Amino acid sequence: MNVVVLSQRGASGGPADQLAYSAWSEAENVLVEVGGARLGLLDVHRHHPRVKLRRVAGRGLRRIAGSHRVLPARSDGLLEPLDVRPGEADHLILMAHGAWEVPLVERLGRLRRSAKTISVWMPEVWPSELDDRLAYEGYDMVDHVFVGIREVVDRFAELVPNADVHCLPPAVDVVTFGGPDPEPNRNIAVLGIGRREPTQHRRILEWAAANQELYLYDTLDGKAVSWRQHRDAVANWYRQSRMAVCNYGKHDRPQEIGGLRIVPGRLFEGLAAGSILIGMPPDEENQRQLVGEVVVESTETTELETLLDKYNDPESGRRMRLRNASLAARRHDWAHRWRDVFQILDLPQPAGLDERLDLLTCRADEIDNRLG
Repeated sequence: MNVVVLSQRGASGGPADQLAYSAWSEAENVLVEVGGARLGLLDVHRHHPRVKLRRVAGRGLRRIAGSHRVLPARSDGLLEPLDVRPGEADHLILMAHGAWEVPLVERLGRLRRSAKTISVWMPEVWPSELDDRLAYEGYDMVDHVFVGIREVVDRFAELVPNADVHCLPPAVDVVTFGGPDPEPNRNIAVLGIGRREPTQHRRILEWAAANQELYLYDTLDGKAVSWRQHRDAVANWYRQSRMAVCNYGKHDRPQEIGGLRIVPGRLFEGLAAGSILIGMPPDEENQRQLVGEVVVESTETTELETLLDKYNDPESGRRMRLRNASLAARRHDWAHRWRDVFQILDLPQPAGLDERLDLLTCRADEIDNRLG
């Protein structure tokens, strides 16, 4: 089996430089390290002038000549071209940061033509990104589209009728975020990563000061020196945290999310580390569908300070912490998502992926034994 994963991490100045997208590099590496996939580093990103020009030209061509037409390739478009002959690659998959990155596949030459099937996985794509122009974006060259948000599947399928559209939510490296011990010492009372709600943040600060507890929150927004170092650091913070703030995705940008209360990628990180998740929760049905259970304790129905007091005791909520860690190990590692991809594509599952899944099942069984 020969799978090539296309990554934007080699294209400096693009979305992959942002700390928030380091999880996508983590997803790519799981398949490369345990599934035997090859990594193709794209030489430009979606914001590069050449890609923007290709998008406009391709859209014009397809409006005139039909959605199946593609522009000529410039080259393989990779920092280090891969030695793949026509018909040799079983699958080519682009890890995308949004709905408008198919020109990155179109500009590939020999590598694109070598693939038996092509897919695009967008762990995060929002209703506001989906408009009629997508029908002329070049999705006819794509066989499968994977999106992380269940509510956009039907609309995406309308816009790109020649590709099969599936829901495939984000996940996490459970091995790293779970750590060797599901019940570590937790010196951080509350962890807040990512977007903050000002009133919520102020109240946690006041609670932490009044109780002489540590509230750790990120204050930086920039390029990570190393995505691996960044992910290791975040995992370490989560493993030491009794509680983690988990508000629904992009809660501060209602115009982008279209009224949806979406499960954020941060949820899976806290879940794997066994933190208790509190905040403005994603939709409960959304949690059941994508996570398996309702796992975020609502600060909208229970007083925030009440939850902070309750779960600040290391013994309080122990069963909930173990439940979270077990659920992540059983269902929400990147390996589980890649397994779903291989099943949908009807490709044989790599032995290394099987081994990682077995390891995760054993971890979940061990945690369940602690629950009794």
